[in-house]
Amino acid sequence: MRVGGPPATKPSDAAKPAAPAAQPAATTVAKPAEAAKPVAAPIALRWWSHWADADNNKAVLNEAVSRFEKANPGSKVEITWYQKNELNQALRGNFQAGQGPDVFYFDTDALEVIEGGFLADLSGGIRWDNVHPWAKEFWTRAGPGGKQGAWALPLEATTEELYYNKQTFSELGITVPPSLRFDETQFADVVQKCTAGGKDAFAVGVGDRPYPGTYVTNYLLLSKLGAEDLGDLWTGGGKVTWKDLRVQEVLGYHKRLVDMKAYPTSISSLKLGEAHRYFHTEQKACMMPVGSWYTSRSFLPVDNGGQPQSFQLGMLNYPTVKDGAGTDLKFQAIGGSVAVNAKGKNVDQATTLVNVLADPEMGNFWSAKTSIQTGIKTDPSKIQNDYSWYFGLYADTNKSIKPVVLNWQAMMKPGMKEAYTQIMNSAFPAGLVSVSDATEKLEQARASGR
Repeated sequence: MRVGGPPATKPSDAAKPAAPAAQPAATTVAKPAEAAKPVAAPIALRWWSHWADADNNKAVLNEAVSRFEKANPGSKVEITWYQKNELNQALRGNFQAGQGPDVFYFDTDALEVIEGGFLADLSGGIRWDNVHPWAKEFWTRAGPGGKQGAWALPLEATTEELYYNKQTFSELGITVPPSLRFDETQFADVVQKCTAGGKDAFAVGVGDRPYPGTYVTNYLLLSKLGAEDLGDLWTGGGKVTWKDLRVQEVLGYHKRLVDMKAYPTSISSLKLGEAHRYFHTEQKACMMPVGSWYTSRSFLPVDNGGQPQSFQLGMLNYPTVKDGAGTDLKFQAIGGSVAVNAKGKNVDQATTLVNVLADPEMGNFWSAKTSIQTGIKTDPSKIQNDYSWYFGLYADTNKSIKPVVLNWQAMMKPGMKEAYTQIMNSAFPAGLVSVSDATEKLEQARASGR
């Protein structure tokens, strides 16, 4: 689906840190009865969701259904699970036909449906006091006719991380500094050691996703430009262009890594789930740049695609660049959210179902099951699972980080977004275009203003 809509954070405000999702504020836990108040009469609701192969995520949604049905005897909710691309295709076709589910998964790759009037405004139907303000703010934007609304409940809130294989690093003689961050010269040396040792530097596949190939570029740009100038570049504000010398330095540096064969030769066909296994099971790559939702796919039984028990997972911060204005900044993202079909026949009842998730108990359950951060307020003292070591690893990696809510898919105009997807997500990391060609195509898209 085409992405449009206003930026998640105005460029002038981009340097203001959002509340870190990794350290959610403690809050009084709501009673289950408050989280699932009865609807007027028994109802049958349909819920379409991504996460077909993310069993831990599915457990949380199933718990929400259970609570809703318990509070509403006779009511039933049927969840249909999809892969993300197939879900977007199904939603697009059904929405255009005036059909579709009552409740559905929503993310930044389908923002045009907000202006199209397909999402119900949840401003008055959700207990927003149980949601972090910055998370609600992300989904508060202009809808049909420019009217502001809150269009989705932000369940998944993540940072973008750089995971690495500790055992492989050790075997290749790579020593991680105490800061968990290399400078650009050191990082190039890390990539060189990986490829010389018969490994790819990055486990990245773009066969079924429009963004994994952009992670390294995005972080190098953030480190070099800082949040405000990067926001200007992505929105096409005109202050910063793709010909800016700082941008050219970043692209030139990344091209050096590409030329070292940093990415898999199969990057264009490798799918997201396959990239996970490429990293932690086949161990063909030293590092994996991915959202902190890595855990939703990798903290599963091995038979379900999870990482082996013996796998030694580590986390790095992305490298610093010379004279960078954005050192210690990290992208904070709102990911999988839940929305209501505005054109459905059961808007009020569907909103009541979504409201079940707006509960600190559910936020705690989400974090315990998935090891992923959330836009729902939680009580960290009540989050328990078998991955306390990971929470410690995450906290150590992010202890000096300033999160910023910048999302290129939500900020770029459609033409710019299409060009960025084609070039920086695919062609550039695959080594198919030069810096000059990439610059020319991206600058044409920016200058067109569409």
